[in-house]
Amino acid sequence: MNTLTNQLYTLIKKEETQALIILGDEVHPIFQAHFEGNPILPAFLQVDIVAEIFNLNIIGITRSKFMEPLKPLDEVLIRLEKSTFGIKAKLLKDEQICCEMNLEIK
Repeated sequence: MNTLTNQLYTLIKKEETQALIILGDEVHPIFQAHFEGNPILPAFLQVDIVAEIFNLNIIGITRSKFMEPLKPLDEVLIRLEKSTFGIKAKLLKDEQICCEMNLEIK
């Protein structure tokens, strides 16, 4: 676990192609810094969390779309799908897609 993600989330359940996490509360330094009064999980940390949980060596992102912010204490389902370019990662909250990323992996 890298220092930025230390205690940022709790892994509830992990399978081969999906994982369930709960984000930490608003007192975590990441949420304190991004953004004061309206804490959200930065996009780069969403990528880091996916890489960390699934032990992926990400070398590029060919496409990403962030539709809904992830906030402290959110329960997030991460789903991976294999594709021709690498892996597609989807982050869902309450069965709604919050983020989609096409990841090139090594």
